[in-house]
Amino acid sequence: MFVREGRKRIKIVSDVSFEINAGEFFSLVGESGSGKTMIARGIMRLLPSSLLEIEGELDFCGDSLITLPESRMRKLRGGAISMIFQEPMTSLDPLMPIGRQIEETLELHSTQSKKTRAERIETLLSEVRFDNPIKIAQLFPHELSGGMRQRAMIAMALANNPKLLIADEPTTALDVTIQREVMEIIQRLRQKHGLSVLFISHDLSLVHQYTDRVGVLYGGVLMETGTEADVIGRSAHPYTQALLNCAPGRRVDGKRRQGIPGTVPSPLDWDVGCRFRDRCGKADAACAEAPIPVKELSPQWRAKCVRPSE
Repeated sequence: MFVREGRKRIKIVSDVSFEINAGEFFSLVGESGSGKTMIARGIMRLLPSSLLEIEGELDFCGDSLITLPESRMRKLRGGAISMIFQEPMTSLDPLMPIGRQIEETLELHSTQSKKTRAERIETLLSEVRFDNPIKIAQLFPHELSGGMRQRAMIAMALANNPKLLIADEPTTALDVTIQREVMEIIQRLRQKHGLSVLFISHDLSLVHQYTDRVGVLYGGVLMETGTEADVIGRSAHPYTQALLNCAPGRRVDGKRRQGIPGTVPSPLDWDVGCRFRDRCGKADAACAEAPIPVKELSPQWRAKCVRPSE
């Protein structure tokens, strides 16, 4: 995946391959700047091809999203594929009531009558645990709390019964109790409607409670992927282990573990070899050589590392 700046092509994601099965909760985790949101925007094709260029394959239910005409892509967005963004206040129209915003989504993807749309809006707002959905539908975004706005965004995303829900750090700006409420709503609706979920986060301690499989992204590279029990429970890649050690409640012998020194490198500074090696306490000369192998630790568990440990 490349972005364009004038005549320059800058690679921002490479060596990333994963699939999401029907009804599966797949989490993509990593620090800010790892490329998680760009992958989500690439799937939705939210950036024009003049700015974002995708190589390889990107398929959805048998269709190539890379070559799909924009007219068909518009039907998929908000229809079969929906997205929840990190900050709902910047995604919701401040001048339009919540109910009307959901109704617009229904109008774009169906021919339902106004009465049917009103009933659907009430049902959707009830499903995300609003006690008085008719009243909520009449309110403007600024009249709702952060958690309520995020629940309204979930209702909007589910309006047209999507097959894939992309949730891009939907709990980051919320306090812990509201985070759990939002996650439980997503999980409950996934199970009820058979949704596939791509959940993007930097918080492994939150992810492990809800996910089926996990992909760990760093510097635009998928470092480790597998089931939650493998990736979070056993953690073969040093980066995954380092992320887990950053969890506030993770202690060894009563002491908090050290964080990860340094920062995620800019795509302009990417070099051959492992992109995590400058921050890795286990790196040696072999980590500077390219290409770094992807080792299969079990049929569903892989790590891109010279010497992955279990």
